[in-house]
Amino acid sequence: MIWYKKVCCCLIILLCVLWAGPGVRAAESDEALWQYLETVGCADSVYEVIPDGSGDFSGIREAVEAVESGATLLIYPGIYEENVEIIDKTVNLIGTSREDCILISDTGNYHYIPLTIGAGVVSNMTIYGSNPTKENIVSSVEGDYDIWDLESIYAWQNKFPGYTIHIDQDYSYGKDLLVEGCRIISDSSFCVGIGCRGGNTVTFADCEFVSNGGGCIFLHNMQNEFGEGEARFIMRDCEMKNYLSPYIMSVHSMGERNPIYLTFRNVRVSTVAYEITYPYSSENMNTWYSIDELNSPGVQAQLEAEGYYTSLEGELIHSCSGREVMELQEKTGRESLLWNCPDFAEGIHYISIPDSAGEYIAQENLMKEEPAKCQVIEIMNASPDAPKDGWCGLYRIYLTEESSGNTLIEMNYPGTQNLQSSEKKGAANGKARDIMAVKG
Repeated sequence: MIWYKKVCCCLIILLCVLWAGPGVRAAESDEALWQYLETVGCADSVYEVIPDGSGDFSGIREAVEAVESGATLLIYPGIYEENVEIIDKTVNLIGTSREDCILISDTGNYHYIPLTIGAGVVSNMTIYGSNPTKENIVSSVEGDYDIWDLESIYAWQNKFPGYTIHIDQDYSYGKDLLVEGCRIISDSSFCVGIGCRGGNTVTFADCEFVSNGGGCIFLHNMQNEFGEGEARFIMRDCEMKNYLSPYIMSVHSMGERNPIYLTFRNVRVSTVAYEITYPYSSENMNTWYSIDELNSPGVQAQLEAEGYYTSLEGELIHSCSGREVMELQEKTGRESLLWNCPDFAEGIHYISIPDSAGEYIAQENLMKEEPAKCQVIEIMNASPDAPKDGWCGLYRIYLTEESSGNTLIEMNYPGTQNLQSSEKKGAANGKARDIMAVKG
């Protein structure tokens, strides 16, 4: 183990020379890195992970298994093909280069993924859930399981592949997790799956989410003793890119014991939406507006009057031609998103129906017992008759007043800056108390 006592910059440089020889490691001579470690509380017990064996460990998983709770792993450039589980202690993972420190694993198995973690800090890395076969891609999650039956839950989980990062451990109870400056890529399921616990705060800051399978975030609360108490989910200064799934985000409420407070700040979204309804769930309980409704000038005027807005300059919803769709599919269909992440303009890309698919699509839509709305966020409650008192019709999951500056209108807490009269201001403040619950 290396105990770093950063007395002054000169001492650090001297130690680096002694350990690294003529080629002084850039990370060790970077004062900004050590300042960051001190800022996030990770500078006391630091171990090096270097693939060539010149550090304390050559792999992340072996390091996690060996170090004590509270330790920090300083991860040097390399491609780490392994799955890492940190489920009963706190180990911080700090990369020295987001582009060059890459943790990657095949996510074909739900329980075998790149990173499972409950608390601590993960920073400055690329974490990639790969799918070499391009099979078993999950574009959305259906809630067909019994939340009180563990066997039912596991059977449901086995229907789809794993997330890139899984945050769903009882160890998280009363603890915090910060994921900062990371690039999180998924070829199979959602980039991140989160089960909140009581007293738990999960924060994503300055992260890029790239999904070519499911969406970017799957989030739910708990209904057991470890879910007792409030939880918080914070996303700030992040970018979410979703190339395939009808839902960029899915949020499920399991009950009343574990209320979650959601904060979105400066979150840029680039996602697809489909004119056809069969990719969408007819069980989606989202009370927000559909894509078609958002295209209505009347709805746009109403939202503006009530203080809802998008941070995007220009049109929020872009109509995509068949050629544009084919070009996007070609770019994301074969190549690894690790090396080939195509540009994707901010906003909602509304994909129209090719003429050749009209008859097939009509038959698929007729098979649905209930019509489905085209929406980019999936909302589920444990019970259909649960009070829809929260965000977009959720039960006991709420949007905070700090939510602002986001691409998606529904991610912004309704403000008053666009209101033109005190009468409208009063109406908007009244609506804000029941944040985006049932419309009308």
